Amino acid sequence: MLQDFVMENVTPARSLIVANGVHNHNEFVTLAKERLSDFLPVPEQNYQRPSAEYIGGESRTWTETPNTSITVGFEGASWTNQNQPALQVAAAILGCSQSGYRHRHVSSVSHRSLKAVHQNSFADHVHAFNHHFSDSGLFGVTVTGSGSHSRELMDVALGELHRLKDPINDEELNRAKNVLKMNLIRELENPTARLEEIARNYVVYGNNFNFHKYSEIIDNVTSQQINSVSLN
Repeated sequence: MLQDFVMENVTPARSLIVANGVHNHNEFVTLAKERLSDFLPVPEQNYQRPSAEYIGGESRTWTETPNTSITVGFEGASWTNQNQPALQVAAAILGCSQSGYRHRHVSSVSHRSLKAVHQNSFADHVHAFNHHFSDSGLFGVTVTGSGSHSRELMDVALGELHRLKDPINDEELNRAKNVLKMNLIRELENPTARLEEIARNYVVYGNNFNFHKYSEIIDNVTSQQINSVSLN
């Protein structure tokens, strides 16, 4: 099964070779050709990959720990979906209730998630998640706290998601946008992360995507767009 997967997916037309710190481009190309000479093309036109489909569902894992973690998720958006920027900003608005829980930087801390923890003594952490894939995505919130308050934890998770339907003031909206841009800049300080971002953006968006274009897209997200995505 794994061999079939490799033959159908890991093919020249679906691969992008990138490198960092190369002093001699021609030498790098020659080495890549030598090392990947067995990377033979396959008749990709004969293979049709079915699009991934979100079907939902429920999964429970029982543990003996005193804490409970509840995740409520919904179908999000693919990388090229028009709703993708709005979901990114929405996730930044929900944010994380504790610095370092999802991100290393304090800029990821959200007033909403902090307020949710402060107002509910049984809750320890509240954080949003937002994953984009080729065909679809996953968006939602995770709440962790005392197992004796599982019902209340669920109410907190649903409440945070429901609040995204309400108008978002400019201060909160701009702060979330700045969080997204600052986190990306910090990630790009790492050469390995920068190389990966360049490669992924090239594969998804082509050669026209850069930080300035990303900033423009994020800055154009409105409260109405986030409300609309949340209602859907």
